[in-house]
Amino acid sequence: MKDLIRMSLQNKIALKGNKLFISALLFSFAFCLIGILFPKNVVGGLSFVNAFILSKFSIFYQYLGLIIVLISVIVFFVPFSKNKLGAEPPEYSFFSWIALLYSTGMGSGLLLRAVQEPMFYYQNSPVQGIEKKSLALQYTFFHWGLTPWAMYSLFGLIVSYGLYIQKKENFLEAITGFSQKNYVKVVIPVFIIIITIAGVIASLGLGTGQFIAGINYYFKWNLGYISLLLTALFIGVVGTLSALTGISKVIKYLADFDVIGSLILLIFVALFLDFGEFATNMASAFKRYILHFFEMSLSIGDYHASEDFTNNWTVFYWAFWLAWVPFTGIFIARISKGRSIREYLIATIFIPAIASMFWFSVFGNNAFGKVKDFSDPIFKDVFSSMFVFLELHPFSSITVLLAIVLILIAIINSVDSAIYVLSMFSDGGNENPSKNHKLLWGAIITTTSIGLMALGTDDLLNAISNLLIIFALPFSILYIYMITLFLTKYFKKT
Repeated sequence: MKDLIRMSLQNKIALKGNKLFISALLFSFAFCLIGILFPKNVVGGLSFVNAFILSKFSIFYQYLGLIIVLISVIVFFVPFSKNKLGAEPPEYSFFSWIALLYSTGMGSGLLLRAVQEPMFYYQNSPVQGIEKKSLALQYTFFHWGLTPWAMYSLFGLIVSYGLYIQKKENFLEAITGFSQKNYVKVVIPVFIIIITIAGVIASLGLGTGQFIAGINYYFKWNLGYISLLLTALFIGVVGTLSALTGISKVIKYLADFDVIGSLILLIFVALFLDFGEFATNMASAFKRYILHFFEMSLSIGDYHASEDFTNNWTVFYWAFWLAWVPFTGIFIARISKGRSIREYLIATIFIPAIASMFWFSVFGNNAFGKVKDFSDPIFKDVFSSMFVFLELHPFSSITVLLAIVLILIAIINSVDSAIYVLSMFSDGGNENPSKNHKLLWGAIITTTSIGLMALGTDDLLNAISNLLIIFALPFSILYIYMITLFLTKYFKKT
């Protein structure tokens, strides 16, 4: 009898996994086909829907970002946060744990924006009346600090809580267990899978663009559209092979190397800083960031920025991070077994947020001194700014090559982690999904990414950005619902 029950459960899980896989496959195929056949229509349609969302839901995103940070801080201080996420000892060392979540959570974004973003705020101040260098760092901290990591962390905590404390059977149950309706248990995973695919496409598309820009800059080549597609294919294949080995092998080693290499690059750039000015600007920016966090989050008071800035930067970023929340949060939950809730929050919010602030302070302060005037466009291009910056320093042949390698590894790490998470979904929530599922998801992600890139390199960034903002809206509503249910259960335990 027990064997029959077990077989029945396995069949149900397999059926659910097949439904998830087929739904995602149909979506990916349709998106690729439409993108290839009607590229201009797709870009125009996405732009129209995106503009509508930004005009109607801008304030919603701003409040959501603020509320998620406040909830995370409150959870950190309640007594129940001393509890552990499962009775087993941690699976990874503290360094590897941080490296895995950091490389997965931000990917190549830190290299993509390290110079370009602080410089943009420096040359185009969001608000007036504040010292420009400090203000530039302050807004960079805002967009890369507590809010994005709190978004990732809180979702991961909800999943971890259901899996390791409530003892749900698997990741699917940890996410959908709040509902008894079968259609909800299917719709939510399918939607999370689709938004995960969109997020990974964004990382692959943007990261590949910077990688090709780096190769062109370093070797003085002129690689174009075909090279972009071939690079995406290469990254997809390598990411799939990496995922096949499991988290404890290639994925972990790539994450460790990525963090170590980034630290080496950071230390090298720091050697050329004016440390007095660096410390002053960073301390001032951090102080004002904390003191005026509410004003910046809601764009009010002395930090009332223009509508264009708020929508194009803050709201875009919040939507972008939200689109990455399901995949990143689930991956963080998968690698955080055995940690206390308080330790989990420290490692998934405060440590990476502070590290990101330090990263941008080092690169930003150094870059400020490299421009001739406020109209100097030297670091304007998001894809090449890092390489232009490094060439202004000694040993640029080494550092530019290192940056290119780190970008490549970061993209591969995002892809292999996404493949792993998606495979857990389709394999019935299995923490160690089968190789067949990994191979299938690797093929889906790679082909879908190439299909989107077929829109053309000029339209790639806008198309991806618009797609993410559109998908992030319905997910954010689901996220609010999950947070509400989680808090109801959580505070009953305190």
